[in-house]
Amino acid sequence: MSRKKKIPIIFLVLFLLAGVITTAQESPTRWFRSNAGGMALEETQSRLVAMRNEYALGIRSASFGELPEYLLPYYNTGYLIENRIFYKNRELIRTQWLFKNIRGGTRLNAVIFEPENIEDSEEEKYITGFIEIFDERSFLTSEYRFYEDGGITRIDYVSNNNLITNATVFILEDTEENEGNKDFIKSYADYYRYNRSSSLRSVERIFYRDMLIPSNSPALITFPRHVMDAVGEEFITGGRINLIPDFFGDTFVQVDSRIIHDTDERGRVLSQTFYDDEGEILWTISNTWLNNRIVSTAKIEGSIISLAEYEYDSAGDRIMERNYTNGVLERVVRAEGGFDIEELYLNNVVVLRAVWEGGRKISETRVRN
Repeated sequence: MSRKKKIPIIFLVLFLLAGVITTAQESPTRWFRSNAGGMALEETQSRLVAMRNEYALGIRSASFGELPEYLLPYYNTGYLIENRIFYKNRELIRTQWLFKNIRGGTRLNAVIFEPENIEDSEEEKYITGFIEIFDERSFLTSEYRFYEDGGITRIDYVSNNNLITNATVFILEDTEENEGNKDFIKSYADYYRYNRSSSLRSVERIFYRDMLIPSNSPALITFPRHVMDAVGEEFITGGRINLIPDFFGDTFVQVDSRIIHDTDERGRVLSQTFYDDEGEILWTISNTWLNNRIVSTAKIEGSIISLAEYEYDSAGDRIMERNYTNGVLERVVRAEGGFDIEELYLNNVVVLRAVWEGGRKISETRVRN
C-alpha cells in the first residue's frame, strides 16, 4: 500500500474514534421508574414521566473527563463509565458512579456525598459515602467508607464458593515512622461461619491491636455495605448488629483477644462471648428476641450479672429501658415527647432524675424521699 493511501485511512480511523468519544460524552440519559433501593424497574419516555413516581432513576454513559478526582486512582482504560442519579419525590438523593468491564461486569461502585458550602464554612467538612471494588468475576474485594469526622476505613473481603469468609478492617491513621503521613493500619478481622444451608451462624472477631470498644457501639459485626442495604439499615443497626447498652460499660481489648457472635437461622445475634489473649472467657452477653426486637440483654462477667430490659411502642421504637445489677433495679430510661427521662435508683427508690434532649442533658434533679 502506498503512503498516499495510508493517510486517508488514518484520518478515517481518527474520525470514527472521535465520533465514538463524542457519542459517549453526549450520551442521553435514560429514565426509569425506581424503588427505594434505586433499582431500574421500568423505563419511561422522559424525565418528566419518571418524576411523576415517588422514585426516579436516570442512567447515562459518562466520559473519563467527568470523573471526580477521588475516583481517578481506580479507573482503568478498559472500563466503561456509567453515571446514575436517583430521586425521591423529585429531590436528588444520590449520585452513583459505576465502572464496568467490556462484558458488563461491575468493577467499581461509588456513592460519595460532598458537603455543601465547604469553602464558606469555618468548620472543616469531609466527604462521606463509600467506594466498592470488585474483581473480574464481580466479587467484592475491597470497600472504602468515608465518615463525617474525616475518618476513612478500608475493608478487604475474602470469598469462597460465593460466600464471604472473612473481612479485615484497616483504619487510616498517622504513621509513627512518617509523622504527618497517613496509612491504613490493620485493626481487626471478622471471620464468618455458615451452616450447610449457607445461613450465617457465627462471627469471630480477632483484634490485631489494643483498642477501646465504646458501649452503645453502632456496629459490632463488619458486613459488606450492600448486604446491609439488602436487609435494611434499621434492621441491621437495631437487630443483627445490636447496640451494647451504656449500662454495660466500655470494653478494652488487647492484641489477639477475640469476640464470637452466635446467630440464629435469621442472622439475629443470640450471644457474644469475649475471650482474652490467652483464651479465657471475660464476659458473655445473651439476647432475648421477640418480633425481631431485643426485649432483654444480659451480661455475665464473673459474679456480676447486668441486665437491660426494653419496651417498644406500636411503631417498633424503643420507649423504655430498665437496668438491673444482680437483680437489683438501678436505672430506668423512658422516652416522652422527644425527651429521654433518666432515673437512678438506690434501694429501689428514685434518687436522681435527669432530662435529655438529642443526647444532651438539659436538667438534673436530686429526688428527696
